[in-house]
Amino acid sequence: MNSVFYLKRWSLYISKHWNENKKKYLLSLGAIGGLLILWYSFLMMVNGDHPISGEIQVITYYVGLFLTGCLYASLIFSDLSDGPKGIQYLLLPASILEKLLTALLFGVILYFICYTVIYYVVDFPMVQLSNSILKTVAEQENKTPYPAEKVANVFVSWKDGDNIFIYFLLAYFAAQSIFLLGSVYFVRFQYIKTLVSGLVVFLILVFFVHKVLGLFMPQGGFFQPFTAYRVFDETKGSLSIKLPEWLSSMLIFLIKYSLAPYLWVVTYFRLKEKEV
Repeated sequence: MNSVFYLKRWSLYISKHWNENKKKYLLSLGAIGGLLILWYSFLMMVNGDHPISGEIQVITYYVGLFLTGCLYASLIFSDLSDGPKGIQYLLLPASILEKLLTALLFGVILYFICYTVIYYVVDFPMVQLSNSILKTVAEQENKTPYPAEKVANVFVSWKDGDNIFIYFLLAYFAAQSIFLLGSVYFVRFQYIKTLVSGLVVFLILVFFVHKVLGLFMPQGGFFQPFTAYRVFDETKGSLSIKLPEWLSSMLIFLIKYSLAPYLWVVTYFRLKEKEV
């Protein structure tokens, strides 16, 4: 039997985890659905003469995903902040890798799928209800009704150019991974401490790039988005300095797709060293 990962042992641990937490998970998903219904009802009350537009649907999806997903990730390892529960969790006959994979399965993969399903279960009837109400009001007041809105596809951009929604999803998984790491690293108030720490690190990076690196760079700025630097010269105009195409593509790929897996690896080693 492999001490790092054993499929049968992992399946038994998944079953145990589900049996112990299924009520909490189902109630949490029901609460998310209820909050979505309240939000759409509020929009229809305060903005009763306009339908629920596609932009509002997309904003609702991603704002809700970020808020609830990051909050959920910060609570995945909350047992470690309680002495008896933390000791029991660490002594469970499952490897650290299996515990982390279970957390990723329920907290990242299944949560994202269930949130999306619940969102559309609520979104579809609420959009239809909004269209029906607007049509009825327009008929009663002899007005031309607004065009009926359709249920938005939150994964495909309806505007020309790149699909920006893929970047929202990548940013979400990276942010959720930060809160997942924070749930292991901090003992109390994981969500707040992770949020504050993340903001501080972000501000330090912005300050370093714009203030410190700016002192050593000629007058100009980064673009595309950072693999090229445009130098401004009063006599020669602007001059672009670019990285090789292969290096630029590799850096962009790593930044887009490797941040979340990297944070999962860091979480693994932090969980491996965790003491209660």
